[in-house]
Amino acid sequence: MKRAISICILLFILFLIAEWAVVYFKQDHEADYQISSGDIIFDVKEQYNKKEDDSYYISIGHDEYQFGYTIKNKFNKRKQILENIEMINKDNMICIFPVFGEEHNDQNIECSSGGNLYSYEAQKNNPIVIEFVNTLKEKGYQNASWQETTAEGEKTTTSTIYKDNILEGDYITVWNYKDLEVINKDGALEQNLSSYEKYENTHGALVGRYYILPAYYNQNVFDFQELFIYDIVENSTERLDLERTMSQDTYINGIVDGKLYYMDKDNLIQLEINPEKKQYRVVGNTELNGQIYNGKWETVNIYDLVNEKKFQKDYSSIPEIASKNPVMTYENETDYYYYTADGNFYRLSKRNLSLPILLFQQTSFKEVLFNQDTFYFLIDNSLYYYNENYGKRLILQNDELRYNDNNRIAVYKASSEK
Repeated sequence: MKRAISICILLFILFLIAEWAVVYFKQDHEADYQISSGDIIFDVKEQYNKKEDDSYYISIGHDEYQFGYTIKNKFNKRKQILENIEMINKDNMICIFPVFGEEHNDQNIECSSGGNLYSYEAQKNNPIVIEFVNTLKEKGYQNASWQETTAEGEKTTTSTIYKDNILEGDYITVWNYKDLEVINKDGALEQNLSSYEKYENTHGALVGRYYILPAYYNQNVFDFQELFIYDIVENSTERLDLERTMSQDTYINGIVDGKLYYMDKDNLIQLEINPEKKQYRVVGNTELNGQIYNGKWETVNIYDLVNEKKFQKDYSSIPEIASKNPVMTYENETDYYYYTADGNFYRLSKRNLSLPILLFQQTSFKEVLFNQDTFYFLIDNSLYYYNENYGKRLILQNDELRYNDNNRIAVYKASSEK
């Protein structure tokens, strides 16, 4: 009898191991199913991809109305993760709110009308959307973007900050000519990084959690031989000796994989700065030639870099983006392209290039930054962000931004590092 029980227990354990192995090593799957909402039946196509980005793409359709959501894998790779679709259908517009279960209910409303797709932010003043949000709230659903912000400003040395609006894990830096203001949800601190004021921040850059700034020789703030590397999270500074003099005609090529690239036009030398390791290396000169990054690395004549070539990925090969004549194009690490055109900000899934969604409209802005899934933009003296699950919110105000906004704002998302 005991032997039989032991065998049963062993077989059960082996069964569990086999089930775990099937799930763990499972690569991709597709599932087609339907979900009814009111008098509408939605066709759902679910694509799970482990190999590329470990996420689901959920396509939801009814007649000419189409919606798409990318969902990170929080469902143990199982099929049919969409449990319900809340919906409103009025005046040739359908708005939906997908329900993936109480624990994973972090998506937002999308609306489809006239063959175009809109975010909640783009339609939040539409009476149909207002009615829909009220209905969802009555059913117990919540989303931070549906709430009006009540954040109050708090004065710092040079800025007014709105701590309650700042996203968790965000560090915002403001360059104040010789001081650096670092702002997060806990407040602000000011770090002196230079003995001399520099009006144009030509050589300073935030690279991940490290702010890199030259240690200039004198008040002319031209040439430099050392760099300050300031950790904005730990509030600590180290110096890096470059073992050569970089001229005032040095410019920043760009930032790739946590490294900063300087090109000295006078001395024909290109440096790679690794702030995490506090190291540098020469990657370009008259013997090595120079390096350009446009989505992939390319060796070019070092003299070509004298014309201030910046690293910029080329998206012209994607017709769905190029046809919009975008002003700026970005992408996050895995699932989306983002671009701006005529003051419209769009998101486009890499898995469905035919379905752009209008996120929001903002015609009067001076500078735009993008970090993962959030736009940061300057209007007059104010910095705002747009995030799909928080909406558009004011972060800070700094009167000097009215007159000089070039390379003065940067953002680091600490939560992005695992």
